[in-house]
Amino acid sequence: MIRRILFNLALRAAQNPKVQREAGRIASKAADKAKPALMKGARRAGELTKAASEEISYQVKKSRSDK
Repeated sequence: MIRRILFNLALRAAQNPKVQREAGRIASKAADKAKPALMKGARRAGELTKAASEEISYQVKKSRSDK
C-alpha cells in the first residue's frame, strides 16, 4: 500500500511542468559533462573498426593471392 502511494506521488510529480523542466535541466547538465568521455569512446571505437576493416581486407587479399 505504501509502495502504491509513493508510486502515485512520483507519477503526479512527473506530470508537473516545473518538475519536467528541472529534470530536463539536470539531464542536459549530465549530458554536457559526459560528452567528452562519449566522444573519446566513439573515436576509439572508430579507430578499432577501421583497424579491423583493414585487417580483414588484408587477409582477403592475401588469401586471394595465395591461390
